[in-house]
Amino acid sequence: MSENERKDNGTPESAIRDIAKEFNVIVDSVKDDKSDFVHDRYFRFAFAEPKRMAELLTLFSRHNPTLKAFLETIDLKTLRGSKENFSSDKHTGSADLVFEANLKNGGVTGLYVGIIAEHKSTNKDDVLLQISEYYHHLFLERKKDVPVVAFIVYNGEKGWNPLAQGRFEDYPEYYRDIGYPFKVEFLDVGHAIDDAELKDFSPITLVALTAMRYIWDVEKFSVSFREAALHLLKMQNTDEGRDFIKQSLSYFFWKWPYKSEVIKMDSPEALKNKGYETFGEHFFNAGVEQERKKNEIESAARDKKLAEYLQSIGVSAEDVATALAIK
Repeated sequence: MSENERKDNGTPESAIRDIAKEFNVIVDSVKDDKSDFVHDRYFRFAFAEPKRMAELLTLFSRHNPTLKAFLETIDLKTLRGSKENFSSDKHTGSADLVFEANLKNGGVTGLYVGIIAEHKSTNKDDVLLQISEYYHHLFLERKKDVPVVAFIVYNGEKGWNPLAQGRFEDYPEYYRDIGYPFKVEFLDVGHAIDDAELKDFSPITLVALTAMRYIWDVEKFSVSFREAALHLLKMQNTDEGRDFIKQSLSYFFWKWPYKSEVIKMDSPEALKNKGYETFGEHFFNAGVEQERKKNEIESAARDKKLAEYLQSIGVSAEDVATALAIK
């Protein structure tokens, strides 16, 4: 292949053209009215996997003493999805997500707790009544007499705390200690965490929370999500990775459907005639740079090993340098 067939980064133009085509197919499949996506689906897709739900709870426990106390009672390694609530594609169910987790050692063997995770992007004052219905359907009707903790995961634009108002406040004081048959924790994605904290977690958790955090601010989203998306490069050749890219773009278009042409990736020919980088180009070029650095490190390691071998058999330092220069 001639040098003219490659870009400056050494990647064949045909490869760039193929990736641009694949990326654009993903964009076209989710933009405008072609997707049946709703915003809750993004949350379900990202956190239906127990290990990522565990990351979410661990992150917020740093700021929430009662959540930290809860996590101290359970074995997070036993966190598992409740099969009664999951559809085959993890996109539907009675509640957004339902889990179970065993108690830590020290309690009676076999004891476990139920967990309901309900996502909200707008203020819904009836959310606790909604969770009550889930609790009844998922636990009482199935005769699961276990303690249940519900998590309201909120990423709305406006400040909100559904737990600030007590229950039955319009009634005489006698009735006000009547509560729900489950504990509730409120997790505010948009206001309770910062970007630096997210870097400790897996790529999907990082990207999902970044997207949810900034979905209402197009300028901050464009900067923060672009940076976060670099972490998905390791996954772009896996089914889960490609599906999550699609889910992330769907989430983007749900809020800004007119942005599809900005996000689409150009062919090598178009790249030569413009002076800016689209989301798709940035996503791909960062991956090329990542691969280049990896290759440089591996090449340097091989050179070092070769130099050590040549020196061990008596080749002079000058001849070693010459050999490495022409290899």
